[in-house]
Amino acid sequence: MLAESVGLALLVVLDTLTPTERLAFVLHDMFAVPFGEIGEIIGRSADATKMLTSRARRKVQGTPRPEEEPRRQRAVVDRSRSSVPWA
Repeated sequence: MLAESVGLALLVVLDTLTPTERLAFVLHDMFAVPFGEIGEIIGRSADATKMLTSRARRKVQGTPRPEEEPRRQRAVVDRSRSSVPWA
């Protein structure tokens, strides 16, 4: 359930990016593809790709969380504690 929730949250966040930003962000930050290789794929220089990825990262970090997310996180923590005998 948690993995599904995180996956959905990631999709919402990635949806705030343009397709090119999304591609650069995912390839670099999640798969460690070098900027030069990403630039070849999207038809931009390595420096332009670095800036594009940086802009995408700032957008992702600035995406507000849904209001109920803290409550859901707390519920997950509480459930995990109740299932551990030493908690």
